[in-house]
Amino acid sequence: MIDLTIWNITLPVQTPAQVVATKAMPTLKNPYFDNNGQRIVFWAPVTGSHTGKSKFPRSELRETSKDGQLRNWRYNSGVNTLKGTLSVNQVPSEGRVVAAQIHAKDAPAPLLKLVYRYTKGTGNIDVEYRVKPKDLKSPVIFSVPNMALNKVFTYSLQMDKQGKLTVLLNNLGKQIKLDPSWYAYNFYFKAGVYTLDNVGYSNEGGKVTYTKLDVSHK
Repeated sequence: MIDLTIWNITLPVQTPAQVVATKAMPTLKNPYFDNNGQRIVFWAPVTGSHTGKSKFPRSELRETSKDGQLRNWRYNSGVNTLKGTLSVNQVPSEGRVVAAQIHAKDAPAPLLKLVYRYTKGTGNIDVEYRVKPKDLKSPVIFSVPNMALNKVFTYSLQMDKQGKLTVLLNNLGKQIKLDPSWYAYNFYFKAGVYTLDNVGYSNEGGKVTYTKLDVSHK
């Protein structure tokens, strides 16, 4: 069972996109967030609305405290970890969806994105990492190939108080040292589906199913 008392969610409805508060999360169920108690299916069609800072739709959780306040943490605050078990069930025609992120408050772009990429009939899981906040691109620093649609996989994203970032995909990993230019930023975790496409019909989009999702700060 996924603990929903420490998240809010952005849904691809209304303009700008609707944010559902933490207190409403345990009973939330709709076409974009289908929770049966054992798994959560996130759906974001290409025709969905988006936030003011993005041009793409999402059905995506954002870390909070239990009282609903936004949860933000510094790199040196402890050991901060997000773990998930999931499968990607559908991608848009552009072939890419984001399933998890380490974002940074007030930064121009996320520190890290976990991207499922489907091209020429083959799925891959890419870790896109922005070395410095003002860099224009986030290169792929680690990738797991041959990941079919609907195939279950696991990930772990962890940052310790020395700024060491450890990424594991199906227990295969990569370690990175956080660049000092990130030290002043407050980070937070996101998970769900962020559809990197906004062209097509309403039945096109990104769909991700989570069966486990755990966040910890120690």
